[in-house]
Amino acid sequence: MKKLINTLLAPFNLVIGRRLPGGLLIDHSLQDAFESAYATVRPFTMLNRQRLVLLFELVRHFDKLNLPGSLVECGVWKGGAVGMMACAARRDGAERDLHLCDVFNDIGEPDWRVDGERAVREAGGKEHAQGRRQSIKGIYDRHGGHGTIDACRELLEKKITWPADRLHFHQGWFQETLPNLGKTIGSIALLRIDADWHSSTKSCLDNLYDRVTSNGAVVIDDYGGYDGCRKAVDEFLASRRARPFLNHVDEECVYWFKEK
Repeated sequence: MKKLINTLLAPFNLVIGRRLPGGLLIDHSLQDAFESAYATVRPFTMLNRQRLVLLFELVRHFDKLNLPGSLVECGVWKGGAVGMMACAARRDGAERDLHLCDVFNDIGEPDWRVDGERAVREAGGKEHAQGRRQSIKGIYDRHGGHGTIDACRELLEKKITWPADRLHFHQGWFQETLPNLGKTIGSIALLRIDADWHSSTKSCLDNLYDRVTSNGAVVIDDYGGYDGCRKAVDEFLASRRARPFLNHVDEECVYWFKEK
């Protein structure tokens, strides 16, 4: 019966699948592919399962629609999230360009004036929350240290075997690297922003949002986590007079599809 129903739904790009923890629906025929990818990327990411399912599903959806554009991540750590995107894209042999944007060091300072109490606490106090473009040393120590380009290459080139010529690293503070990238990158199918603070999230949206293709997706990892991130997103959308439906993956992560 399920096979018959899926056949009827196929023209509408719909399918009956199995629900994974968190309520997200994944095509049952891709369950094994997702589990294999999950096992591969898990040591390289701090994302929970629900958020990784989302990335897998979005890329598979875009490949089915032949939606053009690169896969872009702002805030990479060790590459696990973009690795999940890569695993999903390889299912049909569709090798999109991957753009990894990060300082590849410890995270920069939040700004106590806008980023909120949680950000100040996690930064280690107000003295480390002045909004300066300098890394807060040791903030990732409990997770095994900050991400590096070498760690990302280990995952993407060696474990997932993504072609090196379709892998692009943009190292530095977003405010310094993204203005030029936004002028040269071309279309973006999926833009994932894990920038935490107000100024960095704002920079990602200001410089890259216009490159997201119609019906492409924007994923904001920290919308419900940090005051500054939410403020940056709300301000940006208001400035565009845009009111997309924000789909909640969990209490912090949201995503939406860009309208024409």
